[in-house]
Amino acid sequence: MRNIIRDASIVNRQSQAAQTPSLTSARLTYDNWMRAKRRRVKCDELRPRCATCSKSDRECLWPSPNDPPGGAASNASGSVQSDTSPAQDASSIATTSPAPARRAIPPEIDPQLWNASPELLFESPSTVINSLPSPNSAPLAYYDLLAEDAINNIDKYNLNVDLDRNNLSRQQSPATDGASSDRHPLSYERTEDADPSGHEPWNCIDVIPMSDDELVLFQHYVNVVGPILDLNDPSKQFTYTVPSLAVHNVGLLKSLLAVSARHMALLNEPQLRRLNIHDPEPGAEDGRTRQLHSPLIQVATQYYYETLHYLSKNLFYPSYNKSREIISTSILISTYEMWDSEGQYSNGAWERHLRGIFWIQRSQNNNGESPDPLRRAAWWNWIRQDTWVAFREGRRVLTIWRPTKRLMDLTPDELALRIVYICGRCVDFAANEKKYDLNTRIEQAGKLLQALEDWHAALPMSFQPIHRGPPPGPGALFTPIWIHPPSYAAAMQTFHFARIIVLINQPSMGGVDEFRIRQRTLDESVDMICGIAITHQGRDIASAMVNFKSIYAAGLCVQNPVKQTAILHLLEQTLDITKFPPKTLLTDLTSYWRAES
Repeated sequence: MRNIIRDASIVNRQSQAAQTPSLTSARLTYDNWMRAKRRRVKCDELRPRCATCSKSDRECLWPSPNDPPGGAASNASGSVQSDTSPAQDASSIATTSPAPARRAIPPEIDPQLWNASPELLFESPSTVINSLPSPNSAPLAYYDLLAEDAINNIDKYNLNVDLDRNNLSRQQSPATDGASSDRHPLSYERTEDADPSGHEPWNCIDVIPMSDDELVLFQHYVNVVGPILDLNDPSKQFTYTVPSLAVHNVGLLKSLLAVSARHMALLNEPQLRRLNIHDPEPGAEDGRTRQLHSPLIQVATQYYYETLHYLSKNLFYPSYNKSREIISTSILISTYEMWDSEGQYSNGAWERHLRGIFWIQRSQNNNGESPDPLRRAAWWNWIRQDTWVAFREGRRVLTIWRPTKRLMDLTPDELALRIVYICGRCVDFAANEKKYDLNTRIEQAGKLLQALEDWHAALPMSFQPIHRGPPPGPGALFTPIWIHPPSYAAAMQTFHFARIIVLINQPSMGGVDEFRIRQRTLDESVDMICGIAITHQGRDIASAMVNFKSIYAAGLCVQNPVKQTAILHLLEQTLDITKFPPKTLLTDLTSYWRAES
């Protein structure tokens, strides 16, 4: 019904424009001139393109007379007017793929929703603002979180790490020398004095030498861990840029080696013969105790604490606190904690450190449209991790940033990232908050579903499946679906994950027709999620890290016992690839079904 009313509205406006061309043209010119004036951009109002658009070789996009005053709108030069902040101006946004040709508006979409999709207009959550540290103290507050958990784990697991725990305490470090210097007396010993050429004192001029074992870990990071973090980043910042920074920064290198060793231990593959370390004797303790005595776990833990040791000595450099190295280190530490969490989220190290990274991102003014591609990639990796933890814990996602670019201005790669942001807003909607009445919740769900459909309608053909295969065997319920490249397949998985989350949390006013429409939409998402997951691209770790989340969401909306068994089997196969989270996720899903039956 909503679509019918919207289509009728479009036809009515088009009919009125055809009957009164002079009035419509005058109104368009006036609105265009007013928007240009507000942005202090002179518009000469020439047709078909004004001078500003001709100079930048852009199509002149004239706004609709129904543009809401004061909202996000386009001016004569096609740029975005936003109420976020000057630092987030769209003109400063760098992209990693060629600028797209302006796409035609699909006939089924209201042009106003296309120009300002609802996800650009959501209010920022205010639940995390009150406890924010100041920008200057954010890195130190983040380090305190790390050091506290590190010291607690030494006692809890009786870890044999060759570090003095007093060195983990920031309070043990001498105070900085005020305004006289940007150095701290405990900085890395190879750099006693700042290089006169401007070289940062917390970096090494020469490449840091590595042992044979460290080279094995370094190669595992480049070949396996980096591609996981870079699934949606065509510039491959964590595979290419981070390793090149790490060989000149001790803290970043230690965190890289820590996350690599922790992931290698997670895979439990026969890598030990490549390293000069020895497996525990047969018959050692089982379970968690034996895992903690794994040589790879010990190696990972050692590098983790050495990373903290480095941070304790260098966090007093203001330049380090604003650096690319510290934000890269924080993402690698968070990834280490993710694989070390064993599925425990609430008030755990991983959840706490995600909050600390939120502080760091805020202090550096990083966001999903940052000009620096590494800072941008770090933000998207952080929000992806925090969205999963928020979903599992029933809380809001820790972001107060909103995009400034319209859907029609996004490249395909940027569209693949935008759905991650929209998904975070859908998780916000599903959070366990009871302060909204029924009508408000229904309205919120409607806006989110509209935002999802707007995103889906904006996709180019490259997001469509290039192959739909036959069912893999007799009795198989899902048809394999191949979408290439894998980053676009991951985007489609995230889209259906988000849609399921909204639909199963959307209040219903009742009615058979509404129930049928909702169930048909859920069934479509389940088939797409499972179809993508069972193709060959689901066999690689990077894609599987997205697939397991979507499969779990698919299981939440299936009542048929046969389908439930098929989904449970597919989820188990995917967890065998990712090795994260543990198989307890299967138990959670079966417990959910049992409670719903």
